[in-house]
Order: sequence, then C-alpha cells, then structure tokens
Amino acid sequence: MKDRLRAPNIAWLLLGLILLLQGCADKETEPFDPNQPVSLKIMYEWGEENFYNRFGKEFQLKYPNVDFRFVENPQYLPDLTAEEYEETLLAYIEKERPDVLRIGGGFRLEAVSAAGQLIDLAPWMKRDSFSLDGIYPPVIDAIKMKGHGTLYGLSPTFTSSALYYNKDLFEQYGVTPPQEKMTWEQVLDLAARFPVDGSPEERIYGFDQGLSSYDSIYSFMERIAKTEQIALIDASGKRLLFDSDGWRRITKLTVWSMTSNSVYFPEKLTAGQGITLDDDLFVSGRAAMVVSGDSTAKDLQNMNKFRRMSIPPQELLRWGMVPVPIDPVNPQSANEISVFETYGIGADSTAKAAAWELVKFINSDEWAKGRSRTRGEGNLLARIAYNKERFDLFDPEEIEAFYKVKPQSGEELRQIRQVPYEFRESFGEIVREELESIAADKQSVDQAVQKIQTRGQAELDSFNARTKEINGVH
Repeated sequence: MKDRLRAPNIAWLLLGLILLLQGCADKETEPFDPNQPVSLKIMYEWGEENFYNRFGKEFQLKYPNVDFRFVENPQYLPDLTAEEYEETLLAYIEKERPDVLRIGGGFRLEAVSAAGQLIDLAPWMKRDSFSLDGIYPPVIDAIKMKGHGTLYGLSPTFTSSALYYNKDLFEQYGVTPPQEKMTWEQVLDLAARFPVDGSPEERIYGFDQGLSSYDSIYSFMERIAKTEQIALIDASGKRLLFDSDGWRRITKLTVWSMTSNSVYFPEKLTAGQGITLDDDLFVSGRAAMVVSGDSTAKDLQNMNKFRRMSIPPQELLRWGMVPVPIDPVNPQSANEISVFETYGIGADSTAKAAAWELVKFINSDEWAKGRSRTRGEGNLLARIAYNKERFDLFDPEEIEAFYKVKPQSGEELRQIRQVPYEFRESFGEIVREELESIAADKQSVDQAVQKIQTRGQAELDSFNARTKEINGVH
C-alpha cells in the first residue's frame, strides 16, 4: 500500500520541479517591453559616433525608449603580455558590468566567456525563433569554438581572403589568368611567367607578398604552411618542427620565388610608418597577383577613384578575383576567415531583454540588408547573400571567392594558428638571414633548414623561459 501511495507523490514532485524550472527559464528570457524606458551600457571600443552610425540610430528609430551609455575597452599597452591584458580586461568588465559587449578577435572572446562574463544566447534565440539561416556557417562555428561549443555571441561581419589578379597585366603579357582550385606551386608558376626586367622602382612582379608587420619572407612561408596545415611548433609548445618535410618543401619553394625575382617581398613595416595606396604594388598596378583580405577591394575602388579624378584622368585598372590557393590534400578546406567582432550580453546585466533585442538587431537580416547599400565599406557581411552588390569592381559571382572554399576550422588547428607573436617576429629574422644566404649560394637548403631548426629551437626555449618567468612559474 505504501509503495502504491508513494508513486503518485513522486510524480507530483517531478511535475512541480519541471514547472519550477520552466518558470525560471521563462524569467531568464523575460519579454522585452518597448514602452518601458531602459538604458543599456555598451562596451564598444570604436567610440559612440561609430556605434550610432552603424547600429544605434536605426535601432533607436525602432525603439526610442532605449538609451545608450558607453564604456570603452581598457587601453591596450604594448608592454603587457597577453595574460596581463586578459586580466585587465576581465577586471574591467567585472567593474563596469556592461549590458552589451563588443568582444574583439583573438583570445578575448574565449577568455571572457570562460570567466563566466557572458550568457549563452541559445535560450533567447529559441524563445524568439531567431534563425541562423543565411548566416555563413563558419562564422557561427568560429564563435562556438571560442566558447567551447556554446554560442556566447553573434557577429554581423567577418573577414576573408581571395586571390586578386590584375586583368590588364595578364592580357598584356599573354598569361592565362588564375583559376579556382590552384595550389601555391601553380600560382607561383603563373607569377614566374611575367617579365622580371626593369629597375626595382618601375618593374612589375608576378606576385606581391604584401605589406607585413614582420618579415615578409617568413610571412610568405607561414601563409603557405597555414594553407597546407603544416604546424611550426608541436602541441606541447616546446619543440620546433622546421626540420619536417613540409617546411623543407616550403623553404625550397620560397628560395625559388626569391631567386626568380617573380615575388615582391616588401620591407617590414615599422611602428608609425605612413602607408599610401601608391605604396601597395598590387593596388597601384605593378603586381599581377596578391592574396589579400576583403579590405583590399575597397582600396582598389579608391585607387580607381583617384585615377578618375586626377588631371588629366588616368586609365582605370581592371581586377578580378578567384578563391585562395588550396591545400592539395584537402582542396575543399583551405581558406581562413576571421571574426573580429562578436556581440554578447553581460552575465551581470540587469537589462538582458533589451540587451538581447540590440544583439538580435545587430545580427538581423534587416541590418545586413541596409548595410549592403554602403558599397565597399566595412568587412564582409555574415549574411552573405547581401555581399554581392557591395563591390562595384567585381562581378557578383566573383565575390563568392571569399567563401567558396570553406575555411579550416576545429580544435585540431589551434596549434597551427597560435604561434606567439613575440617568437614569430624573432624567428622571422632567423629565417630571412638563412634564406638570403641560400639565395647568395653560400649554403644549401638542407644546411639552412638545419641551422633554422637549431637557432629557432634555441629562440623558442628562450621565449618559453621568459614567459615562465613573467608568469611567476619556477
């Protein structure tokens, strides 16, 4: 008899618990009341004017009772380590308690979400049936990877690269234009078909490595290695892998590009150095190809604008684009995207409903459609259907080059991506010295690879020791 009486009691207890949890969930995603005045504190590092121009004005037309207050990101100081800046950022968020946060790229989203300072957006999306359809899936994947599977934010934009080429130069010299699904070897073979005569100030190049904040020779090699998923440092972060077959092959390809004079390797950028469009060999019409990000499309548009307005007007240049070089082993996955802005809701926010309404608007189809009318401005839209009309210089189908080849993604690629900047800079100098020695016939490729491995390993050991000392690890 007792057992028969106990079963219904347990059932009622379970039902009550379910209803209680459901009530908590409903309260967690309580509805937004547009008639109720509310002030949202926004953490946005690009300033109030930029925020209002991009999002605020249009949002307040819909919801005039929502007001904004702004806090900027804590100042980044060059002498801070990544760990020290992370601690500064987390302490700042805890102090200011913003409702909506714009989190930049790199380690920041991962650090802020791991510290419990952002909320999971899934319940809010489910409540409003907010669909991710139309958003480029790798953008969502990149954010989830930083949140270890949880969606702590959304991004309305992303950046990607393509292989740009100068149609005029290819026609002038009778070289077949680049096609989809070309490897780096094939692209560089195309580059070598252009003439190499003329002074350095006037001649053209088959391929422009592009300006870089560190040594352009190693930057070139690193770009190929990333495409082909060749790691420089092992998973422990302690052993250099430059003496591998993959890096040996990249070294040979790079030395050939140097000695053939088909690739332009610019000087390293220095802090505060002013750069104009004329300094960019590809944009100014003196290089046949370059692999670059979507911002280059805007530079090309500006260059032709200057040519049109010059006295007398200059002939406009014609450009095209195809997807980036592929990994021959995995040709469907070779691109690399970056998500530089993610919008999330602060865990300590007391206005989560209004905050979600803003985050939802920033990532809406409505906002993307309106933004698509600002041609050539800003990064690629995550809702990729609205990118095709934004770049006047290219056919709408060519814009798909930015996302036709799927990006590499996943936890297994973290080690390939995450070579510390401080080590990369010093290692690049080592690589340049040894490769220039090969080009001058002072040593063989095998000798140079071994020297780079030895010198690079010593530099990595020194870097790791300094990092341990800074972090107080003995």
